[in-house]
Amino acid sequence: MAAKLPDPDDFMTADEFCARMRISKDTFYKWRQIPGAAPVVHKLRNGSLRISGADFTAWLLDLRSEVA
Repeated sequence: MAAKLPDPDDFMTADEFCARMRISKDTFYKWRQIPGAAPVVHKLRNGSLRISGADFTAWLLDLRSEVA
């Protein structure tokens, strides 16, 4: 069964992203240092990070096209 993509208008936290991708937070922060290795991240004024469903989906599609 294919995983459901998030609603484009919803936002997920870094923890939710890591859980969904089954990666550690350390891996997530390493990916953020490499251009294009992580989805676009929105930093809120309180310093927390959010990833929109639209950015997550675009990032996944971009990964698929690079490998195919």
